Amino acid sequence: MTQKDTVRLTVDFPVSLHVFLKMAAAKEGVSMRAYIIESLMYKMEREDKVDLDKEAFRRELAKMTKKDAKLMKDLSDK
Repeated sequence: MTQKDTVRLTVDFPVSLHVFLKMAAAKEGVSMRAYIIESLMYKMEREDKVDLDKEAFRRELAKMTKKDAKLMKDLSDK
């Protein structure tokens, strides 16, 4: 993914829930970013709010998750 393919989205998130988000992402073995994106896409798909190209989305998610898993492993090795 290049910078042209992304947009920054800033969301105020309750401090009290941050730890739960972090634990949920760790349990799935992904970054919080990947967890949030996957959760939002799942919700939109389930509620039929958008017509997604599911195969393209899954490919991009797999690339992102693989990249995040490598980063998490590198960080845990330090």
